[in-house]
Formats: sequence, structure tokens, C-alpha cells
Amino acid sequence: MRSALLPLLACPRTHAQYDLDPVRVAEDEIVEAFLVSRDEREVRPLVAGVAVLPVDLRAHMRSHGNVYKRSPINDPRLARFLLDAAGGGHDRVAFDEVVGHYRDLAAQPPEGYDTTRHPDDEALRALFGHVLPAERQPMAGVIVGSGVGRAAFVLARHIETVLGLDRSIACVRRARNIAVTNEDFFLPAPRDSGLKEIGLDLSSLVRDGVDFAVADPDALPLADDCMDVVVVMGADSKGAWTDPPGVCAEAMRVAKPGGFVFWHEVLDPCAAGKGVEPATREGPFRLGARA
Repeated sequence: MRSALLPLLACPRTHAQYDLDPVRVAEDEIVEAFLVSRDEREVRPLVAGVAVLPVDLRAHMRSHGNVYKRSPINDPRLARFLLDAAGGGHDRVAFDEVVGHYRDLAAQPPEGYDTTRHPDDEALRALFGHVLPAERQPMAGVIVGSGVGRAAFVLARHIETVLGLDRSIACVRRARNIAVTNEDFFLPAPRDSGLKEIGLDLSSLVRDGVDFAVADPDALPLADDCMDVVVVMGADSKGAWTDPPGVCAEAMRVAKPGGFVFWHEVLDPCAAGKGVEPATREGPFRLGARA
């Protein structure tokens, strides 16, 4: 996790800020640490660069145990903390989702390979282009339901700090790998292409200032009034929202007064009265502002 994000984080239950108990830090990157809430001194892990901040940490660890059991951990305290809680649950990345959101970056696609952008990414690209500054600004934004991360990179074209949140640790780690890798990145090739993998050209992505964390959509681990831009997708990697009104309420809580709040049309019933103008709609996405 980028150190600059720490002041934005808060306990998802009490909204108290965190103190950092660092274990492994590399330049401005927190690789391993414990985050300790300032009010109840509740401890959350930060492992392999990912802050793990769902409300029910134990339930999350049980249901995503396969990922944590495979995580490279150097500190014995952190290893004990994670492995004691990790259960038998299985979490994975749906590679169809990765392909759908990154196929347009194929460096040398085989003949007939679909390189069109995912429609959600294209709609957000257009909507952000209508209303956000063309040049990157020193603003902060969050993507609620970031999945494999592409929407966060789209938003980063306009603002300097972007945090993607998702309930799936596997998808968060995949998205973060794309954000920080300096190595080649590949997609599975179609079965009839004669290839095993297709290389991606990540140079067109704005990755500086983008990071990802694990969180619940209806209990965001963020301070009040901390985000200039809030984007709420229609679902995340674990499925549709179970509490849409709670998701909308949290989006408004963390947005700064007058800040941009984008939402997927599935949340229209909860976001009614936000003054959306026809010119600020694009595909399934809407734009409003926190009062």
C-alpha cells in the first residue's frame, strides 16, 4: 500500500483513523504491517501490500483462506495472525473478467481477436471526460467494486490518487499486480489461436497513484468527507450488492461536500434526488454531487 493512502483510511465500523505498526516498508510502499484503530485498538493486517479491511475480518479470512495460505509473508507475527484465522474457503479471479477488461491492451493480438474496450470502462472513460479535469489534479477518488481494477486506471487519468475497493482478495491482488508490476503481463489466449498467452502493453495505463484494498461496500474503511470522487459500480467480484441503500449512504459519507459521485444505474432507486443532468449520463452510469 502506498504510504500516502494511510490518512484516508479509517475503521469500517467506527471511522476512527489507524495507527501504523510497520513490519516491512520499502521507500513509500508499506509491504507488511498491522493497522491499529485509534479508538478500540482493533488490529487489521496489511499483507503483500494489501490492506485487509472488511468489517468481519474473521469471516473474510475463513472464506478466502486459500489466498492467505499462499501469500508470501516474512514477519512471523503476521504469519501467525493470518494463518491462525485463515479457513478453508476458496477465492479466485475469473479470467474471463480479466480478459474482458484488458483485451484492448493486447500488444500483438492474433487475427480476429476482440480488442474492444469493456462497455463499462468505455462508459466511464466518456463520462469522466465530460466532467473531470483533462489534466491530472491533486484529488483523491475511490472505486467501490473495483474488481480487477480497470476502472481505477481510467479514473487515474484525471486525478492523482485512486483507491479501488473490492470484497475479493484474489481480485484485489490481481489488480494491484497490474498497478505495480514492472514485468510483462499476459492474458490467456483463445483456444483456437494456437497461442498460450497474449502479452499486454500496460504503457497506456496511468498506474502512478493507484492502489487497491479489501473492503465491504456498505462499510467503507474511509474517513468522513475524504474523497473528491466516488465511483460505485453495479457489483463487485463477489456479486451484486446485498444492501444497496447502505452502499449509497457510505458513498455519500466519504464524498466531500460538493464532490463528484458516480453510480451504476442499479443504484438509481437509492440515489434519487441527486440532480443528475442528461449530459452527465453515459451508458449505465450516472453523476451526482454530495449536497
